[in-house]
Amino acid sequence: MALSFEADPCAKCEEVLQPYLDRELSDAERAEAEKHLDECSYCRKRYRFEAELRRFVRQAAVEEMTPDLKAKLAALRTPL
Repeated sequence: MALSFEADPCAKCEEVLQPYLDRELSDAERAEAEKHLDECSYCRKRYRFEAELRRFVRQAAVEEMTPDLKAKLAALRTPL
């Protein structure tokens, strides 16, 4: 994946955000993404949101739901 943050740096940052979070970028690509995140408060906020969302999903996946919550969710189901 060749990165070019020159034309539209925020669009490129958005494109590589998930691979960045997944640690799928090369060292050079990661350095370029980190440079942009250091300089752009908008993209830095998006990165923090995505990182926090991932933490929440990981936590929610392992926490057991209470029987009351399960019943409320079941009541919300609509037939297909």
